[in-house]
Amino acid sequence: MPSLTIEYEDDSERLLIEQALAMVADLRRTALEAPHGTVLAACEAEAVEKGRKLTVSALEDAPRRRVAEVDAPKNGRPGRGRRGGDRVGS
Repeated sequence: MPSLTIEYEDDSERLLIEQALAMVADLRRTALEAPHGTVLAACEAEAVEKGRKLTVSALEDAPRRRVAEVDAPKNGRPGRGRRGGDRVGS
């Protein structure tokens, strides 16, 4: 079986990656187990449900990360500091 090495920046990013990989595995399992003639509907339903959960997790994480990396250091609170150079519009 092929392997993949993924670099991530923190535990929340690792968790999102793991959720995405689990979603793919679950969709494949659903496709194999669904009765003939229901595969697409079963996979669609699962993709919508799990995709929504993954999206919610990502949307919850993004502002938290912004605060920790950009806003907190500006306000004198601990944080990792800004990564990279200045970005216009951020």
